[in-house]
Amino acid sequence: MAAKAIAMEQLKQVLRLAQEGQSIKGIARLTGLARNTVRTYLARGMEQGSDPVIHTDVELAAQLYDQDTSVFKSIRYQQLLQYLEDVDRELVKTGVTRQLLWREYLEQHPDGYGYSQYCYYLQQLLAKKDVTMHLEYQPGEQTMVDFAGKKYPYVDKQTGELLMCEVFVATLPYSGLIFCYPVASQKTADFLDASNRMVHYVGGLTQTILCDNLRTAVTKTDRYEPGFTDLCYQAERTLWHDL
Repeated sequence: MAAKAIAMEQLKQVLRLAQEGQSIKGIARLTGLARNTVRTYLARGMEQGSDPVIHTDVELAAQLYDQDTSVFKSIRYQQLLQYLEDVDRELVKTGVTRQLLWREYLEQHPDGYGYSQYCYYLQQLLAKKDVTMHLEYQPGEQTMVDFAGKKYPYVDKQTGELLMCEVFVATLPYSGLIFCYPVASQKTADFLDASNRMVHYVGGLTQTILCDNLRTAVTKTDRYEPGFTDLCYQAERTLWHDL
């Protein structure tokens, strides 16, 4: 009897770990899967030339699930999977709902699933993608900074005018300490002012400040060698000098 298929995210994790040189025993330990299961999928992956980077979920399913009991036979289901690949990114956008995405799906596939089935498969997909990871931090190692996603209103006490402001947020992941400060904009001057206040509030600088590719601070996005604005480098020297 064929084995039950593992989740797509687990499958891609197995392939990625194998590409990084992990042994079958190591992959089994990191993923929680049985060694025979890991061995089976790796054998299929080598035979099919499967790559989680260049192949979509639908392509990987067709390559590696063909011997399981949960075979992806339905073309309609494959079309739905392909449509839902990046749906989690869309759902976090303001004003985007499941019903809106379902209507867009039907525009592309008029013979597609009804709303209840669509939501059922969507929930299954989101559950598989909802992977958590426990990260370990050291004291003084890192500060995470960003602006809140939405602007927040406040009333000018002198004029009574309702104004909108950006909110600078910083946190120390080891201790969970949070610093928030409202600024007029996300411009470099406001960003540096808020960063300076954050450093003095905390009482020191960590080894790194993680800013998640803020346009205010980053001129070149790169995983290993990002580029920062000249003012950021100047601010780094200034903050160290002030302390």
